[in-house]
Amino acid sequence: MFQILALVCSIGMAPADCQTDTAIKTMLGPEAENEVQCGLYGQAYFAELGHYSLGKSEYLKVMCTRTSIGRAAG
Repeated sequence: MFQILALVCSIGMAPADCQTDTAIKTMLGPEAENEVQCGLYGQAYFAELGHYSLGKSEYLKVMCTRTSIGRAAG
């Protein structure tokens, strides 16, 4: 599974440098089953959400983070 994250980043920061610890704000989105869904659903989710208005000096970066590695043995 993957967790969708949206980072609000300063326009002066390169996208590669904008991470969870350097972002202005971090917003948690829904989970996705795979990388493709995470990328597609992440963009759509935050586009429809619209509760956070970006300032002129900010941009939104959508990230996907793995929540688990494989299935638990059992």
